[in-house]
Amino acid sequence: MNHEIESEICEISVDPVKVANGEVDDDGRSRRTGTVWTASAHIITAIVGSGVLSLAWGLAQLGWIIGIATLVIFSGISLYTSGLLAECYRAPNSVKRNYTYRDAVKNYLGGRKYKALGLVQYTLLCGAMVGYTITASISMVAISKSNCYHKEGHKAPCKYSYNPYMMALGIVEILLSQIPNFHKLSWLSTIAASMSFSYAGIGMGLSFAKIVSGHGEKTTLTGVEIGLDLTAADKTWRIFQAIGNMAFACSYAAILIEIQDTLKSSPPEQEVMKKANTIATFTATTLYLMCGCLGYAALGNHAQGNILTGFGFYEPFWLIDLANFFIVVHLLGAYQVLAQPVFGVVESWAGNRWPKSKFINDEHHLGIGKNNSKFSVNFFRLIWRTAFVAMATLISMAFPFFNEVLAFLGAIAYWPMTVYFPMEMYIVRKEIKRGTICWFGLHLVNLVCLLAALAAGCGSIQGVNQALHTYKLFKFTQMGEIDEEIEQANNISSMDAQAYKVADGGVDDDGRSKRTGTVWTASAHIVTAIVGSGVLSLAWGIAQLGWITGVSTLLIFSSISLYSSGLLADCYRAPLSGNRNHTYRAAVKTYLGGRKHKICGLVQYVLLVGMVVGYTITAAISMLTIRKSNCFQKRGHGAQCKFSNNPFMIGIGIVEMFLSQIPNIHKLSWLSIIAAIMSVSYAGIGMGLAFTKAVLGHGETTSLTGEEIGPNLTAADKTWGMFSAIGNIAFACAYLQILIEIQDTLKSSPPENKVMKKANVIATLTATTLYMLCGCFGYAALGNHAPGNLLAGFYKPFWLVDMANSFIVVHLLGAYQVMAQPVFYVIESWTSTRWPKSKFVTKEYPVTIGKNNLKFSVNLFRLTWRTIFVVMATLLSMALPFFNEVLGLLGALAYWPLTVYFPLEMYIAQKNIKRGTSWWFGLQLLNLVCFLAALGAACSSIHGLYKALHTYKPLKVTQ
Repeated sequence: MNHEIESEICEISVDPVKVANGEVDDDGRSRRTGTVWTASAHIITAIVGSGVLSLAWGLAQLGWIIGIATLVIFSGISLYTSGLLAECYRAPNSVKRNYTYRDAVKNYLGGRKYKALGLVQYTLLCGAMVGYTITASISMVAISKSNCYHKEGHKAPCKYSYNPYMMALGIVEILLSQIPNFHKLSWLSTIAASMSFSYAGIGMGLSFAKIVSGHGEKTTLTGVEIGLDLTAADKTWRIFQAIGNMAFACSYAAILIEIQDTLKSSPPEQEVMKKANTIATFTATTLYLMCGCLGYAALGNHAQGNILTGFGFYEPFWLIDLANFFIVVHLLGAYQVLAQPVFGVVESWAGNRWPKSKFINDEHHLGIGKNNSKFSVNFFRLIWRTAFVAMATLISMAFPFFNEVLAFLGAIAYWPMTVYFPMEMYIVRKEIKRGTICWFGLHLVNLVCLLAALAAGCGSIQGVNQALHTYKLFKFTQMGEIDEEIEQANNISSMDAQAYKVADGGVDDDGRSKRTGTVWTASAHIVTAIVGSGVLSLAWGIAQLGWITGVSTLLIFSSISLYSSGLLADCYRAPLSGNRNHTYRAAVKTYLGGRKHKICGLVQYVLLVGMVVGYTITAAISMLTIRKSNCFQKRGHGAQCKFSNNPFMIGIGIVEMFLSQIPNIHKLSWLSIIAAIMSVSYAGIGMGLAFTKAVLGHGETTSLTGEEIGPNLTAADKTWGMFSAIGNIAFACAYLQILIEIQDTLKSSPPENKVMKKANVIATLTATTLYMLCGCFGYAALGNHAPGNLLAGFYKPFWLVDMANSFIVVHLLGAYQVMAQPVFYVIESWTSTRWPKSKFVTKEYPVTIGKNNLKFSVNLFRLTWRTIFVVMATLLSMALPFFNEVLGLLGALAYWPLTVYFPLEMYIAQKNIKRGTSWWFGLQLLNLVCFLAALGAACSSIHGLYKALHTYKPLKVTQ
């Protein structure tokens, strides 16, 4: 494995003319074309794999505090040391490249260390491929079990072996392993990275659904508690295994140099690689925290090693199947990313050892199919890679121990590959003197990581030892026990809930039915309300404002919303009596009185009606996009695929007529759960599509200041666009118009304001993270000409675009109801107060349908007036389908009066803040700034509507 011979040959054969013409790089090899986005894709493909599935289990062993801290610390160390390693791509005293991690260690450290490094690195990579095969087979078995239970019932004996699935995976990997080298893997990494976003989103959605449905299991600050089922020794071993799992989830240094060797030489590779490290680590850590925390909150201290097995194999079976399918596709790509360095080192060594062997060195070119697709076959590559994949598959079939294997890999990877060698090379490169403070600091980190790696290694070995006592090699693996545990847990939860209801009397202090809402149901309602159409326009908004102003504006508006939502949450109860304010308008009346509560009511309900209209428009656009996508797929992109929005809006209106008969917001939890899952899923797909386009090199031009003034854009249009973008971003962060109504669904213990503040933080953090990822990735992909609807910028893969748009439609059906319920409530409360003896207004008629005697009630007034409301909203949507302009106007209406002005005024009244004090001036300054921003956004959206009305005829077919 003498790589320096190959390097010297390359350097001797360099043709200066070819270098000058850009045909080859400075080492004589084919011109490298990698960018920060392709490098990020490779890293994400490598690390966001099986590790993410075990994080909920890891948190269950360590608890909330230590678990989250451990994950963040490991991610931070990985980011820091990856920056040190990126500096080592070039030799210390020349411009000579290090093509592999091992080459870098040899040039910097020499001696026996590079041999030890090679042994550790390639053992790790081989082990990781075994782990990925095991994980992918678990997902394939989960698909089979889910379909079996769906067809034959939950009590069916659905038992399957992992072995056939591992064999099938091995066959596919044999074919993929013939991809000649790392440079040809960009397309596979792109697909795999998209899959990782998608299944992580579904995993988060399933966790979120279980939490808000009230079936979340018990969690603790310190994790699984010692007791009858867990000894102190077992607790210790599990903690060590969990540390190894988290280390593995953050480890990718083993292939960092190989990824860096795919980058273009300008700008300098180390600068680009550091950016890619930051992007990939931030993205992965965000997904890890969301998946781990939501998974632990849902599955509790009994979380499974693979998060998806913790939801059983029942319903929704298609969503579980989809998530597991995404995992399989992702791991097929990740397998190849990790395998290529192993393939490369063996083939490089063989080529140097037998340079004249035709069996080893000759490429045989073949053409296949009508299009004469060309590819090359090397007999040595064909035989040895096939043998390698077969051996890895056999080992996977022999040792399918998921958490233990992950922990052992983490122990091998994290200390030597991620910490020790990068720091040692950094010390040599910077000539850090022994005994200095910097030297001691680096070695302290080194020692701590070594101890963590040793503990994780011991824990995983102990776990494997236990597993070997109960497992026979190549035996069928049964998975029925998990289902029984889930059923028992659900039965116990139901019994506890029933006992609680009986003991507590069934009513709250205001005489209404006992509220059952929690921090998670409130979070679901908020996420359903705000992560809607607004997320689709963020790439367009950043295109108008540019990177700096766009990202800053989003963060500022999110922060203001979070701050004012905390103030508003304190206003749910009256200051002296403690009486509840059931609506936003009631809170304003209690604190401010006079005419302000009437003004608030007018603004709030006009806004809510407007948002219902906006959601109808957006859902229709998504349905139209699906229709156009299928048309272009069948007839080609030159086909005349012209359709009207109107039939889709009518269809949405019909569905909303039925959904609007849900009596109140307390009964909407199931719909909010579905909608929240959809929002996370389509946001993940949007990010994946944008990320894919960027890493393929098809990303459009971006700039720090957004779209530039020129022949196609006047200064006035630029200004209007910026104001409209501010309105769109404000709209994306606005939800306080329904905050009090959501808070009124919460249990009275713990206090509603404390629970609501937690829900605000969870929902705002979730939404802002999704907004940042969608907006930034979308702008990076679509550039300064990003459309108002992010998904409108993508055509292929058409099935994925169709899926994302269908998720949007489902989400907005739920968001429509969340926004409409306060309007329904105020009208129905007023009529029942006005005509309390009217049977038409107040009487409920029970109805029973079907063999299962499904019961619900019908109120004639509710049926009539809500149907009329939906019809009118649908007609208004058909008349004014202006996406960005409507969003801007709604944002202007929402953000200042409801998100800023009234909460601040009520806070001043509640705290008796004196006029003229510095605190009073600070609040009023914030008020003024937000008012000016809202005014500018409103003017811009009105300007856009005015221009659109000159070219649009109401209810006309939209081309």
